[in-house]
Amino acid sequence: MQSSSNVPAPHPLAPHPLASHPPAALGAGWMQGWMQGLMGDMQEAAPGLGLAQRLVLGVELRVSDGRLAPGTKMPSVRALAGKLGISTFTVTESYSALRARSVLASRPGSGYYVLHRPARMADDAVPRIAEPPCAPERPPPAEYRGDELVREALRRVARAAPEWDGGARPSFGLPRLRELIAARHRAELPGLAPQQVMTAAGSLGAAMCLLQAWTAPGDAVLLESPASRQLRNLVLTLGRRIREVPRRGGCLDIPTLDGLAPLLPCEGRQRLLFLSTAVSNPLGICMSPQGAHQALQAAERHDLRVIELDTWRGLSPVQAPSLAAMDGLQRVAQIGGVSTTLSATLRLAHVLLPQRWVDDAALRCLHTTLGPSEFEERVASEVLSDAGYPRFLLKLNTALKMAGERTLSLLTGAGLQALHVPDGGPFLCAGWPADSAPRPTVDAVLQEARKQGLPLAAATDFGATPQPLAWYRFNVTQCGDDRLVRFLARMKCS
Repeated sequence: MQSSSNVPAPHPLAPHPLASHPPAALGAGWMQGWMQGLMGDMQEAAPGLGLAQRLVLGVELRVSDGRLAPGTKMPSVRALAGKLGISTFTVTESYSALRARSVLASRPGSGYYVLHRPARMADDAVPRIAEPPCAPERPPPAEYRGDELVREALRRVARAAPEWDGGARPSFGLPRLRELIAARHRAELPGLAPQQVMTAAGSLGAAMCLLQAWTAPGDAVLLESPASRQLRNLVLTLGRRIREVPRRGGCLDIPTLDGLAPLLPCEGRQRLLFLSTAVSNPLGICMSPQGAHQALQAAERHDLRVIELDTWRGLSPVQAPSLAAMDGLQRVAQIGGVSTTLSATLRLAHVLLPQRWVDDAALRCLHTTLGPSEFEERVASEVLSDAGYPRFLLKLNTALKMAGERTLSLLTGAGLQALHVPDGGPFLCAGWPADSAPRPTVDAVLQEARKQGLPLAAATDFGATPQPLAWYRFNVTQCGDDRLVRFLARMKCS
């Protein structure tokens, strides 16, 4: 490998001291140590993402915070694939996605190099990889999953495997699945075309594609608070800043949004607002029609692209408003879930896109790399075509309603107060009122919850917006045995 004195650094690569010390000159352990640190960090920060997604995310993060300096030569496709134990095709597509994001540039016959990227914030303000949450998310028990639906779909896909043509994957996903998803939304969006549907490797994978395509490290994005801790971790891991817009029941705090909007990117970059309308995580409540209308008015006022997080709508027994429908898919991209309620291992979501965003080259390139596998898309297609799927959702909603009522009764009996009575879904937030005595500390509650094997998260995992009481998020699907009773009794006596 040559030194930088023999390898010129033409535009757009900027000369940098590290360019004269390519990986080979840094010792044989350079690549191994770099990759171990990269994948270890990504596994902690974003465990819901696939390997290719973590690779793209981790390289961009290391470029944005200076750990990969401008001009640094990246490992070859073959070497990186060998170290990770993945195909060269996966690495090539990952590098292509990083090129589309102007993170890397390629030189014919030489390889891939880190681009010079102008500083977007002071070094001490660069967001670091978020700390892993106190309690990892657990899959719901078997009685709350559609395992039999998925198994039957797997059998049908396996039997049809010889019929797969093996040709090039279509852009934005499997046509049959995109048509099925479009058909499910045509009651609210009559003009929705399959071309406006993009499949994704889970809701986090969908959010990552949109963030990568439309923002850059250092950009601020608006995020309702409280919000999903996995989404918050992803935004921070990607090097974006979070500007919190408080959620007041069924409405956003519009005056706060108006004050924060001027802090978002300008000069042609996209300005994003993430919010949920149906059974939000963690609150479990729906946005009111008035709140949805106010949010859309604010988005138009400040030229925001709205990312509507809609993965739990199937678990909403009330008619929650749809921003995408109210807006007619003009400035709203809606992230919906296909596999959220089905399986602990199947990751499949989708994004409904306005027609004018469909031809976004960066988004298409990222989907090629970070999208779901064709196998998962075919399984999801079979599930959505199964007449048993609507019956499963109805049964699941009934089971969740009973579990929520039971959990709320146990919590109130132990002196806790619900932050909001949820409209549906698996989440319930509650805590001891400020005037209750004795009131255990947050650390004591979380420590005891871990001992009891109870999945519990504190309010601080979901945002910094002050609330009337210090609350915790409970998952009602995992509070059905005596662990919760033992936990509350222990806390009440502490």
